[in-house]
Amino acid sequence: METEHPKTATEQTAGDHFDGQDAWQDVAGLPCFLSVALRITGFRVRDLLELQVATVLNTGRNMNDPVPVWVNSVQIGEAEFDVFGTRLAVRISELG
Repeated sequence: METEHPKTATEQTAGDHFDGQDAWQDVAGLPCFLSVALRITGFRVRDLLELQVATVLNTGRNMNDPVPVWVNSVQIGEAEFDVFGTRLAVRISELG
């Protein structure tokens, strides 16, 4: 008969501490900051000083390359840029 060992802190998830979605109701309304990071390699202070309205920056990336998605300084997944009507959007492609 196999005994189950307690999970380490890194193996535990939020689901281990809360029993279902109802437990999240108390914090569901709290604000959080979601950002998508688009790294531009080789960008220098010189480039920053030369920025003007309508400047186009070459990212060196393909349109469908994944970009990291962060919430409150923690990477939660990846996304791809997309167009939604006339707006630029990000489509979540991976979580975890």
